Amino acid sequence: MIGKRSFALDIYRLMNGREAIGDPDFISVAPNLEEDESKISIKHIRKLKSFFSLKPYVGHFKLALIDNAHDLTIEASNALLKVLEEPPKFSVLILVSFLPGLLPATIRSRCETVKFNEISRDLVETYLSNKKVNKNDSEFILKLAGGRIGLIKKLVENKELVNARKAVEDLRKLFNAPIYERMNYAKKVHDGGDYQPRVDYWLSWVSAHVGTASRNEKIVKNLLYLHSIVSQPQYNHRLALENFLLNL
Repeated sequence: MIGKRSFALDIYRLMNGREAIGDPDFISVAPNLEEDESKISIKHIRKLKSFFSLKPYVGHFKLALIDNAHDLTIEASNALLKVLEEPPKFSVLILVSFLPGLLPATIRSRCETVKFNEISRDLVETYLSNKKVNKNDSEFILKLAGGRIGLIKKLVENKELVNARKAVEDLRKLFNAPIYERMNYAKKVHDGGDYQPRVDYWLSWVSAHVGTASRNEKIVKNLLYLHSIVSQPQYNHRLALENFLLNL
């Protein structure tokens, strides 16, 4: 949530003078979660190749965005190499990833790397001041978001701050809770279906405090694993939640 995808959409707008979403010269490639897809398969790359086989409909360029490109399967990565090596003159291909090290070296070597950094604390404080966020909430947001403007805007503008605070407070209580309470909590949040954003907030919060306690590094590793599991529909999410909470 640092702005990589938004930046790609801005590039399209600058190139073609139109909004990307819904435009025939733009395509976004990502797993279809509604169909229980967790990877970008070769069928997605075939669709991308078909998209690039035709000239632009309206604008000067066609742009394909591969979101979470680290989810490419080996077969899909191999199929993508041909496009990267011999792209049509009118084509722009952007791979977005927060785990670029998982991409094959053959893919990375054929791309221009653009790194995104967190925005400065001063800019965040100015933004929060303009939004009239109180000091207590501002400190919480600064710690949780770590300079990620997408998350900051979500907390402030989508009124997610209450949910984030509740998730962090729940985690604090669970550290000292007996096992049966942890298992009840796992069942409750799983049945409620709102556990994925909770896991995101847990990971952000503990990562921000990783140096304050020796056990936090282990918790972060366990949260990264939990995050990867709950992001993929084929796994047993309740079991993963229970396993994480058991090992707090």
